[in-house]
Amino acid sequence: MDNINREYIDSYIKSLILDEGEKLNAFRNECQERNLPIIHKEVGQFIKLMIKQSNVKSILEIGTNVGYSSIFFSHVMNFEGKIVTLERSEKFYQEAVNNIKNFNLDKNIEVHFGDATEILDTIEGSFDMAFIDAAKSYYKLFFDKAYERMKSGGIIISDNVLYQGMIATDELVVRRKKTLVRNLRNYLEYISHDDRFITSVLPLGDGLAVTLLK
Repeated sequence: MDNINREYIDSYIKSLILDEGEKLNAFRNECQERNLPIIHKEVGQFIKLMIKQSNVKSILEIGTNVGYSSIFFSHVMNFEGKIVTLERSEKFYQEAVNNIKNFNLDKNIEVHFGDATEILDTIEGSFDMAFIDAAKSYYKLFFDKAYERMKSGGIIISDNVLYQGMIATDELVVRRKKTLVRNLRNYLEYISHDDRFITSVLPLGDGLAVTLLK
């Protein structure tokens, strides 16, 4: 549970969001029952708006987990376009491949196994949007490598950037997370102050950074 918004606010916002269909909704419920780190429902709704408004047809995702977000994005794009997603856990990679096949989206979604810091150098093509939801201490490296593969005017979305509120106040920081907090704070300053980008940090889910590339 995060410390970004009060629970009753989160619950009310989520209650306004329509389900994405029986099968996808069942998949979300299964992931939540397993406590898997999938995108928050309100975060998904916001990204859905961004995809539709910007007519996104290609997405680079860093951090597949079991494939929920890739499948969700493909649904939002009406099963058109392409998604390239990267996962370093062999267990989650195999699950994602199976889940994507189960949704008949293996031709729309390309899953790569391995360390994103290495695989990103081998990815071909350019993308309308990138979604970063992987090792938090490496967000800047992920961002810079994704930036090289983005189309002009593309959007990079970074999830969980307020990390249970720790990024906003030292009062919530626990000792074992100090390095992660420092790295995420540096990352947010970087994408907020660099003249090549326009970034808005939103208190959605566990914190969402939306960066427009000039």
